[in-house]
Amino acid sequence: MIQKAIGALFVFLLAPAGLGFLAVPGKQTVRRFFSVYLAGFMMELALFQLIAVPIILQKGFAFPTLVTWFTAALLVFMAAGFVLEAVRFFKRKTGKKQGEMEPSKEKVLKKAGIGNWFAGLRGDREKQNILLFWILAAAAVLFQMYMAYAYASFDGDDAYYVVESLLADETNTMYLILPYTGLSTNLDVRHALATIPMWEAYIARITGIHATIVAHSLIPLVLIPVTYLLYAKIGIRLLGKNTAKVPLFLCFVSILQIWGNTSIYTNATFFLTRTWQGKSILCNLVILAAVWIFLHILSEEQRGSRAHWWLLLVCTNIVAAMATTMGAFLIAVLVCLTGLVAAVQKRKPVLCIQAGLCCIPNILYLLLYLFLVM
Repeated sequence: MIQKAIGALFVFLLAPAGLGFLAVPGKQTVRRFFSVYLAGFMMELALFQLIAVPIILQKGFAFPTLVTWFTAALLVFMAAGFVLEAVRFFKRKTGKKQGEMEPSKEKVLKKAGIGNWFAGLRGDREKQNILLFWILAAAAVLFQMYMAYAYASFDGDDAYYVVESLLADETNTMYLILPYTGLSTNLDVRHALATIPMWEAYIARITGIHATIVAHSLIPLVLIPVTYLLYAKIGIRLLGKNTAKVPLFLCFVSILQIWGNTSIYTNATFFLTRTWQGKSILCNLVILAAVWIFLHILSEEQRGSRAHWWLLLVCTNIVAAMATTMGAFLIAVLVCLTGLVAAVQKRKPVLCIQAGLCCIPNILYLLLYLFLVM
């Protein structure tokens, strides 16, 4: 039980937070922490893809090597992130960064939009309505998490993807055993370069939880709230000053997801019944992350360097390849088209060039895939 708790805490909370501190500068606010977590989560997945693909291509009993190297990398980057954030905090505390003392906790909370918010709630009907809609939005997300956990659905793809995770955890090999028959085979290049099943196997090894339980029960409890956190961040960017409407936006999205099972191919069906599959992660997490990042990059409110957002977009492109091989192509098309439209609309050709540079990992990935299948 202790291993399960510590392993889950490390993979899903501490590591994303530490990596996120490296990517998202700024003062300590509630909104910034959510951005830090989302950035760190995407960076963690991208780091796994970068480490896993070369190790998989080595073949053999390579899964323990992957576990060792990825854990070591997470520890190093996590520690670096927390140290960097501690340095930032110390500079703010001593006033060395901008020559002034750190603002009080009340001012920080107020800047985050929640300081003194509950003051006068009893006599303010608008605040009461906003609070009610936030409660409804949270209840809708919790309901989806409960249904995904308590009524985990079986899917035909489980016979391949979940079994691949199980085989990696039990045999220390990756993509060298046919899940359908248990016989040895050559490296399955079509699936080997999309490493989501190996990430789930890594979680099973670190936490000591059975790989099937990780896929069907644990992953939905993480990816569903992370996805809605992305929706919330997108809503905040789209609605501008009308952030009071964000809970309404989340309630509307929840309605579309809960009642979206009109066929087995809809986005909602994959989101709530195939949460652990790469196709679902691409559609419900990676594309949303790309939209959120572009909203920040193209925002007129953005000041100073946007380099950390472009770097995060590179990580998002890598995660798309991790989810599914076709995802590397699809996300590249999305990024390049968005960069082209933004360059024309804002009359800044450099945006198109920067978007194209972010797709270099996708090009290298697809060239590697073509080389291996030829």
